[in-house]
Amino acid sequence: MIVFLHIPKTAGSTFQFILENNFGISACHTNHAKKEIFSRDDFDFARKFFPRMKSLAGHNLVDPLSLNLPNAFHMTFLREPIARVFSHYQDSVLKGGNKLSFEEELRQNGRFENLHVKLMAGSRDLDKAKRYLERCNFVGLTEQFDLSLHVLEKLSPCPLNLNYKRRRVAASNDIRKTIVADPRMIELAREYNRLDLALYDFAVTEIFPKLCAKAGLAPDAKVSSLDNYTTDRHWRYRLCHFYNLVFYRQCCKLRRRK
Repeated sequence: MIVFLHIPKTAGSTFQFILENNFGISACHTNHAKKEIFSRDDFDFARKFFPRMKSLAGHNLVDPLSLNLPNAFHMTFLREPIARVFSHYQDSVLKGGNKLSFEEELRQNGRFENLHVKLMAGSRDLDKAKRYLERCNFVGLTEQFDLSLHVLEKLSPCPLNLNYKRRRVAASNDIRKTIVADPRMIELAREYNRLDLALYDFAVTEIFPKLCAKAGLAPDAKVSSLDNYTTDRHWRYRLCHFYNLVFYRQCCKLRRRK
């Protein structure tokens, strides 16, 4: 079973499309549990509705190794932390109605501070986050998304159709461009994401090259793009969304009420 830690704004929605398009109703989207942290109890509950579960994916798989899932293929994608946090903030304004300035968000909201490390380790523990990456079966880089998919093709525990259509692409980058143009905001973002910067450097210089070598590819290899779809109207993907949203999510609501 693939266990995918989806870190926001790392092309995870595009990769989640790949999982859902491959596995249909055997792909569980943990966000529908509406829990900040998806626990082992939540997993046991989900298995009742996904008896043939082939993938588990979501933003709330905090410290995924703590779930102690047998035969799990752990994976995630990382993105350069400053670019990620700018994109995350822009998305919160455009889609989430956020009214705070970027500086206010950094100082008041933990979701823009060292999110890579906190999701992987469950706390601001850089060493534990590094150990998570070392134990992952696959680690991809957003900046080398297609190469990452070609590496995954070689390492995946099962055959995957890795063709995709880019999802959740910002309609406008004006907010991000304004922040990038301000050196003080860049330095502030670096200050609040020093752990993530160190983790990303570790992933780029040590983890990703080792996985590339294992797959028989160079870390700077030129590969064909798998961005081959013009629509997401694929039946397994649609069926997955319907099952997760209309059935699993509603059962999670009933569980919370009890």
